[in-house]
Amino acid sequence: MTESWEELKERAYGPMDKQKSKWFNYKMLLLTGGGIFVDGYNIVIISFGLAGIETLFGLQHNAFLVGLIGISVIIGNLVGALLSGYFVDKVGRRTIFIIDLILFVFFAIISGLVTNAYELVVARLLVGLGIGLDYPIATSYLSEYTPINPRGKFLVMNITFFNIAGVVAAIVGYSLLPLGATIAWRYMLMSAAVPAAITIAGRIRTPESPRWLLEHGRKKEAIQAIERVTESTLPDDTQKFIMDSNVKPPVSGYYKELLTKYTKSAIFIGLFYFFFAIAFVNASLYGPSILASFGEAGLIGSSLYWLLFVVGDIICILVIDSFGRRNSTLTGWAGMLITMIILAFAPSNLKLLSLGAFILFAMFQGIGPGSLHMVYSPELFPTRIRATAEGWKQGIGRLGGVLTGLFFPSLVIGDKLLILILTSIAGLVLSILMAPETKRKGLEEISEKDINLQI
Repeated sequence: MTESWEELKERAYGPMDKQKSKWFNYKMLLLTGGGIFVDGYNIVIISFGLAGIETLFGLQHNAFLVGLIGISVIIGNLVGALLSGYFVDKVGRRTIFIIDLILFVFFAIISGLVTNAYELVVARLLVGLGIGLDYPIATSYLSEYTPINPRGKFLVMNITFFNIAGVVAAIVGYSLLPLGATIAWRYMLMSAAVPAAITIAGRIRTPESPRWLLEHGRKKEAIQAIERVTESTLPDDTQKFIMDSNVKPPVSGYYKELLTKYTKSAIFIGLFYFFFAIAFVNASLYGPSILASFGEAGLIGSSLYWLLFVVGDIICILVIDSFGRRNSTLTGWAGMLITMIILAFAPSNLKLLSLGAFILFAMFQGIGPGSLHMVYSPELFPTRIRATAEGWKQGIGRLGGVLTGLFFPSLVIGDKLLILILTSIAGLVLSILMAPETKRKGLEEISEKDINLQI
């Protein structure tokens, strides 16, 4: 007989939380990161094919439809994430972890076979739906298996796959252009099915999250999952303690609980990702056109942008568990603001300065909000609504990308840069007021004992 649900969790999860990183943790990083790689590759690769799509389908004077093609996948992400969060918390992580990428592979191939612009919008929307289902699972899975001390590092390494995908997509995109712009885009879109299929093969034998299992009364399976990740057998007294317990975990209220009990955290993570998504989607999706505006439209400029994003991720990985979540967040937003101001007001003849500011903007995204949104969302909410919270964050954030992406193509370069400046200011102010510090704390300590963390 246990005294409390908190005591049960402490005894059950202690071996996982206090151990050093093991091979299983890195395997889970690769499998969750694989889905994020697919998302990044899929979003970025189309930026190199939009010109060919525009020419083939005669869209030169239809900026709205061009923009819709560019961000239709993000609309699908929005819907998929909002739906997935609820179902992942309700039915478990593992099943959807496999099904979502199977849907992605199918529609990625279809998107390369369409015959008109409207079919492409629908196909890309369904591609986005498949990958949108994955985010609530990936962040929940990885955070629930990772030990306390390196958890921040692992969660940042997870999102780094997105930015590595940007580098790969730039190389693939430019490599395919010699085929002819009006045909190359088809191979670009279908090529995203390759990393997705590889990831599916690795996910087939993934175990269910022990935290989710214990929350749903599947104690024996939870013990087996804990022993698999710790590579050791739980002591007999701990196993008996778990099996004999009759305490009931709190019942999940899903979105109702998220928005009423965890209101401050929900507002913070929603707006945090909303502002970041506006800056990120516009800078990445329309990066080639921005680079072209100050004389650098080739492979080098695009590759440098994504490489510096990865450099920012690496810096964050190295410092996040010591420098802290809040400090990294503020540094990132401040750096994004400064580099965009430089880019906006740099003399037109200083092309190198403009290029440097733009790629450093990518680096500061990696140091700050581009990494931290993947850390905060699983840390601030309990297991029963963790995926729901990630779905909420992704939905709100992708909405920001969709709204601005629809109108961004028709804006002049000055207005595009103004949007990036304003979103950087908004993100910085929000983080100064609301960003908490969660380093070196267990998931249960953060999300259940420190509800709606104060700074």
